[in-house]
Amino acid sequence: MGASRLMEASLCYDARMKKRPGGTAHLSISLPKEEAKILKRRAKRIYGGNVSRVISDAIRYVAYEEGRDALIASFGRTGKPTPAEAQRLDVEFGLSAKKSA
Repeated sequence: MGASRLMEASLCYDARMKKRPGGTAHLSISLPKEEAKILKRRAKRIYGGNVSRVISDAIRYVAYEEGRDALIASFGRTGKPTPAEAQRLDVEFGLSAKKSA
């Protein structure tokens, strides 16, 4: 491989790897192969292969659930919704799972 081809590949890679605003943290995680396939398939379908975007979506959903659970807990025992009420809340906030194509 000539030096010009190596430089071309390097420039293409650098052009796609733009820094995100707000800073990022690099993580290394281990997942079962089937779960990794699911992430990669969704990343390819929705975000042009960007697995980090899929992970960010999942984290936002977890953060929503944590906030919802903390709010419910603040009401004490009388504030616990039924599973149907919790599902209705998810739908109203646009967080219910959508069927994949």
